[in-house]
Amino acid sequence: MEKWKAVRKWGLWVLLTGFILAADAPGAGWIWERSEHNAFLDGGFDPPGQMVRAGDHQLHVVARGEGSPGVLLIAGLGDDFRTWDKVQPRLADVTRVVSYDRPGLGWSPAREGTLSVDAAIEDIENLLANPDLFEGPPVLIGHSLGGLLARRFAYRHPAQISGLVLLDATPDKMPGLMKAILGTMYRLSSWRATVGLRRRRYYGEHPRLTREQALVQGHLNASGFRARETRREIVGYVNSEEFVPAQGGLGPLPLTVFATTSFAPPGLSRMIGEVDDAKRAMALESERGQLIEMATGHYIHRQDPDAVIAAVVEMLSAVASEAAASTVGEVSR
Repeated sequence: MEKWKAVRKWGLWVLLTGFILAADAPGAGWIWERSEHNAFLDGGFDPPGQMVRAGDHQLHVVARGEGSPGVLLIAGLGDDFRTWDKVQPRLADVTRVVSYDRPGLGWSPAREGTLSVDAAIEDIENLLANPDLFEGPPVLIGHSLGGLLARRFAYRHPAQISGLVLLDATPDKMPGLMKAILGTMYRLSSWRATVGLRRRRYYGEHPRLTREQALVQGHLNASGFRARETRREIVGYVNSEEFVPAQGGLGPLPLTVFATTSFAPPGLSRMIGEVDDAKRAMALESERGQLIEMATGHYIHRQDPDAVIAAVVEMLSAVASEAAASTVGEVSR
C-alpha cells in the first residue's frame, strides 16, 4: 500500500511538472522571439533598396531599370518585394520597375493604427507622386491582395496609370465564411510565430546560416513581427468597407487579368467557385480587358514568370505606341 502511495505521489509530481513546463514554454518562446527581433534591430542591417517617405512614414522601395511607362509591382498579403524576384530583374531590362514593402513587411517599419485598404492605397498614391520613381503614369501589377489594391486605385485615379495587370487578384466581395477561415488561419499562424515556433523551425531548416544571415532571414521569413503585421493586414481587409465599382467600369484602360482555379476542400467547392468567378469577371470591367487562364497555383508570377512578363511587355509596347501616336497628332495640329 505504501508503495502505491509513493508511486501516486511521484506520478502527481511528474504531471504537475509537465503542466508547468507546458504552460511556461510559450512564455519562454515569446521571450526568445523578442530577443531575436531586438538583435535584428540592433544589428543595423542595411536594406537592399532605399527608404522613401510616404506621408508620415517610410517605405522600403527597390527601383531598377529606366524608361516610361514604368511598372509598379504590388505584392500580395504578407509578401514583400522579394516575391517579384523572377519578374522585376527581367522587366528592368525593358523599363523602370519599382517594387516596395508595405508597412511592417520586409524592410519597411511598422506604422501605427489600422493597416486599412485605404491606407495602403494612399501609399501607392505617394509612390506615384514621387518624381524620383516614375517619369509618368506607370502600369500597375498586383498579385492577390495587391491586385485588390491596384484595382481600387485604378478606379480612384485612372488618369494616374497607363494600364493594369491583375494576378489572381482578391475579389472585393469575399464570402463571410471565407473571411472567417482566413482570419482563423492567420491568427494561428501569428500565435505560432509569436512564441518562436516558426523561427526555430526556420533556423533548423537552414543550419548553415551565419548569425547575421539568420537574423535577417529569420526576420523576413519567420518572425513574430512579420506574422503579426500580416495578420493586421488581413484584419484591415476583412473590416474594409464594401467597394462598389464606378458605373462604366475602367473605360478604355488597358487591363489584363490572370486567373487560376483554386483548390476547393470538401464542402467548400461552391464558395471557392464564386470567388474564382469574381476574379474572372474583373476582365469585363474595361473595354480593353482580356482574361488569361492559368494552370499554375496562386503565385502565377513565380510559377510562370514568362507568361506574366510577356503580357506586361505587350501592354507596355501598346501604351508606348499610343503615346507616340498621340504626340505626333498634337504636333501635326
